[in-house]
Amino acid sequence: NFHKARESPFYLFSSRIINKLIYFSYGTKDVLERQCQHLNKKLDLYMDNKKIELPNIESVVILNIPFWGAGVEPWALGGGGKEFTFQQDFADKKLEVFCIYSSFHIAQMQVGLSEPHRIGQAKSVRIELQDSVPLQIDGEPWEQHPAVIHLSHHSQVSMVKLKK
Repeated sequence: NFHKARESPFYLFSSRIINKLIYFSYGTKDVLERQCQHLNKKLDLYMDNKKIELPNIESVVILNIPFWGAGVEPWALGGGGKEFTFQQDFADKKLEVFCIYSSFHIAQMQVGLSEPHRIGQAKSVRIELQDSVPLQIDGEPWEQHPAVIHLSHHSQVSMVKLKK
C-alpha cells in the first residue's frame, strides 16, 4: 500500500519524516488487517520440481545469503533448523526457502523470540501464482498478477576479504 501511494500522481511528500509516518500508518494497518494471510491458497511452491505443502502463511522468503530483514539470520534462530542436514552457504549455488506467519512473526524474529518456518534448500524454485499478491525482490515491491516465477542460481561474483 505504501508503494502504491508513493507512486500515485497525488503523492506530494518527499520528506523522509513524512514518508516514515505514512509508512508507519500503512504498516500498522497491514498488521491489523493481515491482507496477505492465506498466501498458501494463492500460490504453489515447487523446490527442485517437488511440490511443497505450505502451512497458513503470509510470506515466502527465498535467499542465497545468510542474513535477512535487518540482520536476522533465519537459519541460526532458535533450533537453527536442526531437522535439516545442511548449512546455509552462499557459495553452494542453492537457494534457502522459509516462510513467515505474520508481520508480528517478523518482529519476533528480529528480537530473537521466534524462528522462521524453514522449508529447505533447492537448486531451483518455482512459484505458481493463482492470484495477485504483493511481491518484493531486492527491496523493490510491486503487485504481481498470476504468473509462474522461476528462480535459480545464475552466477557468482568473487569477493575480496581482508585478513585481520
